[in-house]
Amino acid sequence: MEPLVHPVHSSDGLALTVEEYGAPGAVATVVFLPALGVPLAYYRPLFETWAARGRHIVGVELRGMPQSPVADLRRDSFGYAHLVREDLPAVFAGPAVAAADRVVLVGHSLGGQLALLSGASGTVRPEALVTLATGTSSTAAHRSPLARARRAIGVRFVGAVTSSLGYWPGHRLGFAGRQPRHLMFDWGYEARYGRYRLAGDNTDYEAALRDLAVPTLLVQIAGDRLVPAAAVDHLAGRLPAHVARTTITATPDHLRWARRTPEKVIEGVENWLAKQHL
Repeated sequence: MEPLVHPVHSSDGLALTVEEYGAPGAVATVVFLPALGVPLAYYRPLFETWAARGRHIVGVELRGMPQSPVADLRRDSFGYAHLVREDLPAVFAGPAVAAADRVVLVGHSLGGQLALLSGASGTVRPEALVTLATGTSSTAAHRSPLARARRAIGVRFVGAVTSSLGYWPGHRLGFAGRQPRHLMFDWGYEARYGRYRLAGDNTDYEAALRDLAVPTLLVQIAGDRLVPAAAVDHLAGRLPAHVARTTITATPDHLRWARRTPEKVIEGVENWLAKQHL
């Protein structure tokens, strides 16, 4: 299944790329946000499988990734606020999404955080939110003292390297791909303190998350070592009691389920969406 590829211009003029699978129909459109440093192309088996069930899918290549490139990450740095306040509203106003009667915003890992932040703050207004393998990046992600210490050391290392080089060379270090300093500073703030504060944005996102009114599902992948149950627990504790939780047994890996066993995650999400009449 070949997707339709659409350019979308963000409010600051950057050309974003979205891929559209299927066509709008009786069920809500899914807008999908990838994990940090993961190109949209990685998820094509997931999108093809989901679209074959009749779901209209619009995948978003995040700013700075191969199909939505930023030429100079040092000079043109960006953070979470750019993605939440400039890019996502442009995607929702673009042709692939604007024609949909109802929208479900789905995000994997960082994409799930962006979905929650944008849905809670009202920069976009989906009918529902779904996060896949999304949780805190802080030491609260782990219960053992040793694992917490390792996480703290890793977070400090990321911050030190990013500050020194002016960007994060994750393509060389095996985590998160090549990323701008402001985005990694936003990631690092939540990783250090277990709460969100976005650079250049005065919004109280923790208060917005506590008041989140949009129907929301948090999906944990069983066996995910990067985002284990404790990480999802911490994030869930910052959200209202109405937010639903489920654990899905798929390929026990933070990423590979999307290519190896996407149907298991799709089934769990679709069961919940059916209850929301979406």
